[in-house]
Amino acid sequence: MKKLIIAFSLVLIIGLLSGCGWRERLLAPPDEFTVPEGSLVAVCTKDDDVYKFVFKDDGVYQYFINDVEQSEDDMEPILEQAYLHDSSVENYLNDEYPGACTITDYVSEEE
Repeated sequence: MKKLIIAFSLVLIIGLLSGCGWRERLLAPPDEFTVPEGSLVAVCTKDDDVYKFVFKDDGVYQYFINDVEQSEDDMEPILEQAYLHDSSVENYLNDEYPGACTITDYVSEEE
Protein backbone atom coordinates (compact mmCIF):
# COMPACT_ATOMS: atom_id res chain seq x y z
CA MET A 1 0.00 0.00 0.00
CA LYS A 2 2.87 2.34 0.86
CA LYS A 3 4.49 1.75 -2.56
CA LEU A 4 1.20 2.48 -4.27
CA ILE A 5 0.87 5.82 -2.46
CA ILE A 6 4.47 6.77 -3.34
CA ALA A 7 3.97 5.82 -7.00
CA PHE A 8 0.70 7.77 -7.15
CA SER A 9 2.36 10.79 -5.53
CA LEU A 10 5.22 10.73 -8.05
CA VAL A 11 2.81 10.49 -10.97
CA LEU A 12 0.77 13.35 -9.53
CA ILE A 13 3.85 15.56 -9.05
CA ILE A 14 5.13 14.84 -12.57
CA GLY A 15 1.68 15.56 -13.96
CA LEU A 16 1.47 18.86 -12.12
CA LEU A 17 4.92 19.96 -13.24
CA SER A 18 4.18 19.02 -16.85
CA GLY A 19 0.78 20.69 -16.78
CA CYS A 20 2.16 23.96 -15.44
CA GLY A 21 5.03 24.09 -17.93
CA TRP A 22 7.70 23.80 -15.25
CA ARG A 23 9.39 20.89 -16.99
CA GLU A 24 9.86 22.97 -20.15
CA ARG A 25 11.13 25.94 -18.16
CA LEU A 26 13.64 23.79 -16.27
CA LEU A 27 14.95 22.19 -19.46
CA ALA A 28 14.96 25.35 -21.59
CA PRO A 29 18.30 26.87 -22.63
CA PRO A 30 19.27 30.16 -20.99
CA ASP A 31 17.65 33.27 -22.42
CA GLU A 32 20.87 35.23 -22.55
CA PHE A 33 24.17 34.07 -24.03
CA THR A 34 27.29 34.99 -22.07
CA VAL A 35 30.93 34.74 -23.05
CA PRO A 36 32.91 33.00 -20.28
CA GLU A 37 35.22 35.03 -18.09
CA GLY A 38 38.86 34.89 -19.19
CA SER A 39 38.04 34.62 -22.90
CA LEU A 40 40.31 36.06 -25.57
CA VAL A 41 39.72 37.98 -28.80
CA ALA A 42 41.79 37.26 -31.89
CA VAL A 43 41.70 39.64 -34.84
CA CYS A 44 43.31 38.08 -37.90
CA THR A 45 43.75 39.31 -41.47
CA LYS A 46 43.96 37.14 -44.56
CA ASP A 47 43.35 38.07 -48.21
CA ASP A 48 42.02 41.56 -47.35
CA ASP A 49 39.43 40.06 -44.97
CA VAL A 50 39.35 40.60 -41.22
CA TYR A 51 38.41 37.64 -39.06
CA LYS A 52 37.53 38.07 -35.41
CA PHE A 53 37.26 35.17 -32.97
CA VAL A 54 36.05 35.30 -29.37
CA PHE A 55 37.35 32.11 -27.79
CA LYS A 56 38.54 30.36 -24.67
CA ASP A 57 40.65 27.21 -24.74
CA ASP A 58 38.93 24.93 -27.29
CA GLY A 59 35.64 26.84 -27.61
CA VAL A 60 34.71 29.60 -30.05
CA TYR A 61 31.85 31.76 -28.77
CA GLN A 62 31.62 34.39 -31.50
CA TYR A 63 33.06 34.50 -35.00
CA PHE A 64 33.00 37.52 -37.33
CA ILE A 65 34.13 38.04 -40.91
CA ASN A 66 34.48 41.73 -41.79
CA ASP A 67 32.38 42.63 -38.71
CA VAL A 68 29.49 40.34 -39.74
CA GLU A 69 28.71 37.73 -37.09
CA GLN A 70 28.69 34.19 -38.45
CA SER A 71 26.28 31.41 -37.47
CA GLU A 72 26.98 28.51 -35.15
CA ASP A 73 27.14 26.22 -38.19
CA ASP A 74 30.03 28.31 -39.53
CA MET A 75 31.90 27.77 -36.26
CA GLU A 76 31.77 23.95 -36.46
CA PRO A 77 34.81 23.57 -38.77
CA ILE A 78 36.80 25.91 -36.50
CA LEU A 79 35.92 23.83 -33.45
CA GLU A 80 36.93 20.66 -35.30
CA GLN A 81 40.26 22.22 -36.29
CA ALA A 82 40.83 23.44 -32.73
CA TYR A 83 40.34 19.87 -31.52
CA LEU A 84 42.89 18.66 -34.07
CA HIS A 85 45.36 21.32 -32.87
CA ASP A 86 45.69 19.92 -29.32
CA SER A 87 42.25 21.24 -28.31
CA SER A 88 43.42 24.83 -28.67
CA VAL A 89 41.85 27.57 -30.78
CA GLU A 90 45.01 29.63 -30.31
CA ASN A 91 47.15 26.86 -31.84
CA TYR A 92 44.73 26.61 -34.77
CA LEU A 93 44.83 30.38 -35.35
CA ASN A 94 48.64 30.45 -35.24
CA ASP A 95 48.70 27.68 -37.84
CA GLU A 96 45.92 29.05 -40.08
CA TYR A 97 46.95 32.73 -39.90
CA PRO A 98 50.72 32.67 -39.22
CA GLY A 99 51.81 36.01 -37.80
CA ALA A 100 48.55 37.70 -38.84
CA CYS A 101 46.63 37.60 -35.54
CA THR A 102 46.50 39.99 -32.63
CA ILE A 103 45.20 38.34 -29.47
CA THR A 104 43.88 40.41 -26.56
CA ASP A 105 41.72 39.84 -23.50
CA TYR A 106 37.97 39.86 -24.07
CA VAL A 107 36.22 42.85 -22.50
CA SER A 108 32.47 42.57 -22.10
CA GLU A 109 30.39 45.36 -23.63
CA GLU A 110 28.64 45.69 -20.25
CA GLU A 111 31.86 46.74 -18.51
